[in-house]
Amino acid sequence: MRHGLRDASVLLRIPLFNAFRELGWPRLRPLTMSFVVTDKCNSRCQTCQIGARYLDDPSVADGELTLAEYRRLFASIGRLEWVTLSGGEPFMRKDFPDIAIALAEETRPRVINVPTNGTFVHAARTGIARMLDGLGDTRLVINVSLDGVGARHDRVRGFDGNFDRVLQLADALRELDDPRLTFGCNTVISAFNAAHVPETIDFVLDTLRPDSYVLEAAQIRPEYHNDHVALDAGARAVRAALDHATRRLEAQPRRGVPALVKAFRRHYYAGVLERLDGPVAHRCFSAFATCAVMPKGDVWSSTQRADAMGNVRDFDLDFRALWRSPRAEAARDAVRRERCTCETSNVSYPNALLDPPQLAAVAWHALR
Repeated sequence: MRHGLRDASVLLRIPLFNAFRELGWPRLRPLTMSFVVTDKCNSRCQTCQIGARYLDDPSVADGELTLAEYRRLFASIGRLEWVTLSGGEPFMRKDFPDIAIALAEETRPRVINVPTNGTFVHAARTGIARMLDGLGDTRLVINVSLDGVGARHDRVRGFDGNFDRVLQLADALRELDDPRLTFGCNTVISAFNAAHVPETIDFVLDTLRPDSYVLEAAQIRPEYHNDHVALDAGARAVRAALDHATRRLEAQPRRGVPALVKAFRRHYYAGVLERLDGPVAHRCFSAFATCAVMPKGDVWSSTQRADAMGNVRDFDLDFRALWRSPRAEAARDAVRRERCTCETSNVSYPNALLDPPQLAAVAWHALR
């Protein structure tokens, strides 16, 4: 009953978010948020420069929000539906489990999603167990990156032995055996692995067997500091990889919530494929239904658009005050004016939920 009422509440807010986007009223709090909790990372990934930037100059991580600051910030937000806690590598923060627990206590999200490179097996295993003890009925999704099989993964990630650690972490997640825990896997299709992505997909689905699996095309993003990296795998390679993944995933029956998740994912893949032929503009709800808080408190409309909305420290860690500020309104004006062409998955899902034509497309995928 409780989940049904919450589902109804989200659906009833769809027209309100559309009014917020088009008319500026009512000003609603976000449905979903991303918190990039650290710029620390121990990998030198070919697709992302966060790790290289930190390893070359560890001072770039100085001044990150503290646990006490996160507690105050979370208390000012109100209820969220789903949240991503990322980095960098989040498990490089010793207080990361406490950040996740504070988030769950204050914002009571349905889902907390944590992407990880899988290299800190012990820290992740013990930290996830602690998190589950304090999350209540919030679901925890641990998304482990896998961009190749064996040494190919290690080369893309710039970390010898990373593949073996991913396998160890997968075993550790299964041993936790908690119904609130989802073991997810994520593969990024880039110029560095495109030729071998079908092999990776088959390994993930046949051997690793995670609870969920998603592919993304590599992207240039401000958070990755990778605007000088040649990422493009080419339309043919991305299309072949997504077609192969779709055939494999369609063969796995899904009902209920997993079927709905698959429908949103199919819609996301369809959008990625459509954009292979050129940019496709869509209505974006960044800065309206979602936003990203960066490690030192800067708030962006999203990690792709990066429209600056302010810094929470300038508002005494009161998120609602920042959300109502003139600078936040200016960021929303930018989103209204500039038709968005990005394909960030974190933004794709709320966009699909809140934009009626996209939601109809998701429903079509669900009924297929």
